[in-house]
Amino acid sequence: MIGKFTYEEVGQIIEKLKQSLIELKKLTPATQNSDLNDFIATVESYYKYLETTVEMNYAADKTLSYLKETLN
Repeated sequence: MIGKFTYEEVGQIIEKLKQSLIELKKLTPATQNSDLNDFIATVESYYKYLETTVEMNYAADKTLSYLKETLN
């Protein structure tokens, strides 16, 4: 879990962000609007951050579970 969210819920959020970006990029092809480009880059960075966070937390949970089993 990450906070109150399960890994599956965070995965769903990531997928929604990815799909939203795809649609946004279709609606605004190659614009020179720096604010919009900054927003797109920020959302892209955020979903990549979430993906990394899920991977790290999942690996940590697996390791902690293994250690608990081993030490008991």
